[in-house]
Amino acid sequence: MKMIDTSQAAKSILRVTEDLIRIHSTADRTDELYHAIQYVADYFSDLPELVIHRYESNNKPSIVISFEETLEPQVMLVGHVDAVPAPDELFEPRYESGRLYARGACDMKSEVAVMMTLMRDFYSASPRPSLALMLTSDEEINGNNGARYLLHDIGYRAKVALVPDGGAEPSRIILKSKGVLHLHIGVRGRAAHGSRPWLGKNAIEDLYALYEQIKTLFPPTDDPEHWHSTCIVGTISGGVATNQIPDFAECGIDIRFTEEHALVDILSKIRAFAPDADIEILSKGHPMFTSRSNQFVMLYEEAVRTLFNVPELQEEITHGATDGRFFAEFGIPVIVSRPVSDDQHSPNEWLDLASLEDFKRLYERAITLFLR
Repeated sequence: MKMIDTSQAAKSILRVTEDLIRIHSTADRTDELYHAIQYVADYFSDLPELVIHRYESNNKPSIVISFEETLEPQVMLVGHVDAVPAPDELFEPRYESGRLYARGACDMKSEVAVMMTLMRDFYSASPRPSLALMLTSDEEINGNNGARYLLHDIGYRAKVALVPDGGAEPSRIILKSKGVLHLHIGVRGRAAHGSRPWLGKNAIEDLYALYEQIKTLFPPTDDPEHWHSTCIVGTISGGVATNQIPDFAECGIDIRFTEEHALVDILSKIRAFAPDADIEILSKGHPMFTSRSNQFVMLYEEAVRTLFNVPELQEEITHGATDGRFFAEFGIPVIVSRPVSDDQHSPNEWLDLASLEDFKRLYERAITLFLR
């Protein structure tokens, strides 16, 4: 693969963002996932003292870059190079009214570019900080072969993780997000002719009844922020003919749960509802929660107040999940924010260009405060 241009202009945040966006790194394009990770490795190829480790799990590549040989840097920058699928034209950057429009402009190739350029800047520091950059390629599907693999199987840890994968602007942060549990559930019945239902056992009806039971674990509330656990069925199939009792049915269930629920308890109750059902865990992650009084959050707020002249840090919540959940599982505080951007996963995904440099300065200041 051709090495990238190593000129200063080529290493600017915007140039790197454009290069990454043009790589169609979606889950169905394994070659492009490797292309994106190779691009990152090439970007740092002229810095011989960097420690670069590349990993692979089930055809999902990852890369970790640091200034020393360690699995436990003090600060971990965390990002992903994969994007959700889109028409080819959305992988070509488009500029309008001070914004960059493209797939990955918000989620999260611009933020990856910021972190890559930051690593180059800190390379020149003396001494170099205890800082690492972790980039994965499966966050958009489940994170199991990326961040989860790197923490659970390889053993990476940190004192704090910065995950620029949520929020509305740099001065707003996300300190908590819901846990996620994706299940595939299969129920078996007994086939019979539709005219003699007493001879069969309808797997679709049994599956539906099971889903109704599972939903009782997560009752709706009147909370205006909707900070409550939810459950939806995303896929369902079964049966082969209208006039035949189906002997098998299956569905995919998406559960998002707050800190009020424990993952092990949810699974235990669902299995108790249907001990004979086939239940497969497709993806799981614990809720993420970092206290507002955490020392790293307070230092981050100091950086925000200094750079943006705001009275205090604004906090948001998210109903989705990021790779931060894998760090939170090990008690590692996680801070989530991003440049001014929005409409991720949509045809109008955008990034405010002026915010990009602001975000880089914020991260540089925050990391300096973390490590002083």
